[in-house]
Amino acid sequence: MLMLCLSAQVLRAQGKDSVAHSPTKAWLMSAVVPGLGQAYNQRYWKIPVVYGGFVAFSYFIQTNNFRYKLYLDAYDIRFQMEQLDKLSEAYGALEKQLEDKYPQLKNAPANRLQYYKNSYRRDRDFFIIMTVLFYIVNMVDAAVDAHFFTYDISNDLSLNWQPYVNEGIYASSPQIKPTVGLNFNITF
Repeated sequence: MLMLCLSAQVLRAQGKDSVAHSPTKAWLMSAVVPGLGQAYNQRYWKIPVVYGGFVAFSYFIQTNNFRYKLYLDAYDIRFQMEQLDKLSEAYGALEKQLEDKYPQLKNAPANRLQYYKNSYRRDRDFFIIMTVLFYIVNMVDAAVDAHFFTYDISNDLSLNWQPYVNEGIYASSPQIKPTVGLNFNITF
């Protein structure tokens, strides 16, 4: 990998920009190690963006998973409490357990705990899906960038226009008037 990048830099320094660059190789490199395809394409500034995205998604997944487990446990305790008689010893033990583990949730009803549990689970699953999509975008970016690696952007890209009048076959007929328009020439 390092040798390939160095040889590409040497050829560019010599003025030979026609280095064979494989989009498949860039795609596979990004599939194995995210950001490696961007390094292969010499787009080093994209590597921190890729890893920053994965760090951000990991943070959101971990935070939502932690809160999901917290509300799941509190909901399970509250649900068990609602199945028991309030005067029983098991109810008192569960109430003490809820108060010791989650003092801020001791008065929350089961349906509210269930709502938050489902909400955090849904958010966690959403960020897992977004992470997979971000991983796919990373690979697609590497492949597309490799396609355009040797794309020639020369100074010969131009658009010329001029007025156009067609008098041709209509000149002999007095009822039909000549057509007027614009003629565009694109050079690339």
